[in-house]
Amino acid sequence: MNDGIIQTPIQQDWKLVRVEDVIVKERLRDYDEDHINRIRRSFRELGGQLQLQPIVLDERMILIDGAHRLEAASREGWEFISALIWTGVTEEDRPILEAEANIVRKDFSPVELERIWKEHYEPAARVKAKANQMNLPNASSVLPITGNTGNREGQSLVKVAKETVGRDIDWLNKVTDVRALAESTTAPVELKAAAERGIEKLSKPGAKVDPVHKELLKLQEAFNKKGQAPTERRAEALEKTLDKQVTESTLLAEKYSGDLGSDLVEAAGVVPAGGESVRAIRIALTHALAGAITVECRTSENPAAALRPIGQEVVDLLNMLTMKQLGLEA
Repeated sequence: MNDGIIQTPIQQDWKLVRVEDVIVKERLRDYDEDHINRIRRSFRELGGQLQLQPIVLDERMILIDGAHRLEAASREGWEFISALIWTGVTEEDRPILEAEANIVRKDFSPVELERIWKEHYEPAARVKAKANQMNLPNASSVLPITGNTGNREGQSLVKVAKETVGRDIDWLNKVTDVRALAESTTAPVELKAAAERGIEKLSKPGAKVDPVHKELLKLQEAFNKKGQAPTERRAEALEKTLDKQVTESTLLAEKYSGDLGSDLVEAAGVVPAGGESVRAIRIALTHALAGAITVECRTSENPAAALRPIGQEVVDLLNMLTMKQLGLEA
């Protein structure tokens, strides 16, 4: 029994068809000119009118998948193109097949694109450059000159990267930086671990490179800081901890006096033993408050003497705020 979306029995046959005979109907996606240009470059590099993937047609020569390949072949002046002919496709099947063809086609992750560039396209570009006596700079010197329109040597690699893997050389070099740190045997343990986490993120298609690279730069800066005593670095970290606690405590107070408080009141009246759950929340928050009071008392030279005024302030403030929120001030 066929449990798939496509219930129609479809047969397939691989053959050469005339480019001009292919019928292109309204598509789910618009043309991507950069993608068409990359396919044309691939056609020219492979030579002999070779294509790595066939287009897909139904028996009426209506295009199902491969519009970019077809357009690239047409612009290259091809008379014939390799096609997979599917027989038995209905009008209802076609949009589903086109959508699935785009969904299942795996995009390359940043890590995969960087490796393809470093292992295949960049070496080939350098060989070609040498043959043309262009004397391209090495990869490490390309990054600083990105965007320098007056440097033809730098621009040549930039152009090749954009045409082959569809990415800027700066973007590729950032991935290289992260990978180099992740694979380093001399980098500090924390920095290496952060780079490894970055590589894990960049191994997913569509991952953003800049945030990962910036985070590593910050961490590296911290390790490279000179003239700053460990106590000062500790003070910076502790200041951030205090700021974070103030912010989180303030937000929690706002939540309980807002929508969260209303939701808990409703839940206590609906959920079995809801009242006991609310009491458990109060006890837990009381423990947290006791912890905060203890911390404040310990900042005093005499914690025991400090407890009385702090405790009294807490009781007075608690009564005043609760009466206000309950509308019992009068």
